[in-house]
Amino acid sequence: MSTRWDRSVDLLIAGSGGGGMVAGLAALDNGIEPLIVEKQALVGGSTGLSGGIVWLPNNPLMRAAGIADSHEDGLAYLADVVGDVGAASSPARREMFLTAGYEMMDFLIRKGVRLIRCAGYCDYYPNHKGGNVSGRAVEGTPLDAAKLGNWSDKLQPSLAENYGYVVLTNELRSVQYYNRSLRTFAVATRVFLRTRAAHATRRRLLTNGASLIGQMLKILLDVSDGSPPLWTNAAIEDLIVDDGRVVGARVVHNGEAVNVAARKGVLLAAGGFSRNADMRRQYSGDQPNDGSWSIANAGDTGEALQAAIRLGAKTDLLDEAWWLPSVFIANGGAAAGSLGQGRQRPGAIYVDSTGRRFCNESNSYVEVGKAMYANKAVPCWMIFDEGYVRRYVAGTNPLKREHLPAALIESGAVKRAPSIGDLARQIDLPADELARTIQRFNRFAADGLDPDFGRGQSAYNDCLGDPGYRPNRALGPLDRAPYYATRVLPADVGTCGGVITNEHAQVLDQQDRVIEGLYATGNTTATVMGRTYPGAGASISNSMVFGYVAARHAAAH
Repeated sequence: MSTRWDRSVDLLIAGSGGGGMVAGLAALDNGIEPLIVEKQALVGGSTGLSGGIVWLPNNPLMRAAGIADSHEDGLAYLADVVGDVGAASSPARREMFLTAGYEMMDFLIRKGVRLIRCAGYCDYYPNHKGGNVSGRAVEGTPLDAAKLGNWSDKLQPSLAENYGYVVLTNELRSVQYYNRSLRTFAVATRVFLRTRAAHATRRRLLTNGASLIGQMLKILLDVSDGSPPLWTNAAIEDLIVDDGRVVGARVVHNGEAVNVAARKGVLLAAGGFSRNADMRRQYSGDQPNDGSWSIANAGDTGEALQAAIRLGAKTDLLDEAWWLPSVFIANGGAAAGSLGQGRQRPGAIYVDSTGRRFCNESNSYVEVGKAMYANKAVPCWMIFDEGYVRRYVAGTNPLKREHLPAALIESGAVKRAPSIGDLARQIDLPADELARTIQRFNRFAADGLDPDFGRGQSAYNDCLGDPGYRPNRALGPLDRAPYYATRVLPADVGTCGGVITNEHAQVLDQQDRVIEGLYATGNTTATVMGRTYPGAGASISNSMVFGYVAARHAAAH
């Protein structure tokens, strides 16, 4: 084979999210030359948009704080929660995830990434074997964007910047309840003062995913004298193969096709295919979806995954996604956002088209999204009462007797009625069944119990509930008229199926043989987390750990 090469590096990395960035740093640390190619104009991908949390059992910050955990507990938790989903989450991959995860986090800290524990943000299944109530998640501390120089404008802004506050992801749990307890008020005050101080000193402080990506970008800038091995507006068009080995890729950079040789290999860390309607329809199986409800990174369109599939890569879990049940109200502002958190708060329930509850609404968003599909509740309805509105809906103005912005009612995005029967007729649900559902729910909720689905009876439900509500932070009756309803759809923040890789992040073919020279991580792969989300930041940790593993393996081989 004769290919004219325009550029030659050791490790070519597709994608500048958490997996791609940590792979770039690990490659340099192991003495090989990386090149990160990002097809969008901004650096960070889905990680940059996200809360930027990294979930890892028995991580160095837990150990430093004296939080009880162990490698064995981490393995037990993955076994109990993820279960047997095949090669994507094999025992070898779970072992590598934990072992290399410890090394990766120590490596980042040693390189200068500043992380903080998300104290109290417990595992999503804390009652399962090996579960941890104290929290296994960490996130980046605020980063002054000025430290990135001209690259600060090339960084993907995190979604939390829309709030207008310099707030850590773990603080958001408290800020939304700022007026519900002294502790949450204290956290909100800290966030407010930090934001005011940043404004007063004219500093742009990055938090969430922007902090995590920004800190890694800062290290790349420092070790490369301001010219990091990173191209933006650079998409992998296809992989180049010689004698069965991936030896490089054709990259379209700023509109020009260039062939980049990869002496050690190519790492696909370019995310999934949430925004690719054709792929979503093709692979969605029993969870039909065309991506129209996705709120994933706009670049999550699957070209890197398609390139691997064309080479014969084995795939799995392509029908699965990181579901996030969401309320979509155009121009709904803060009020619409307040409704989106309803499933975790007292005074609201989800019902299907028969008027019945079908799940523990306060459980993991991925689990609730899957329950919507399993129970043919797409869409479902969130039913809530005036007590919920008064407690939680932003924009409520009791002095003007304005409970919800009138536009939400007038547009039909939110239905309102003086009785449950009237509400049921407006949304075409069986009135008698909806009334029975709410009557039953109210009897139990008044005592803080949910014998039907166990809502509010786990530490995870508790940590995201209302700290000022008793006796159950996540559970309360719907007993104050008027009553309201709004549609809920199974949105997603990314797909989580893709190529099968071994414990070294090497891509396997249909016969379970290694495709030499090809590595993959993150949502391009069938994740080690399987069909569940064990804790906040699980998808980012999967991407980062196996990006680190891939770079280390490529350097050694």
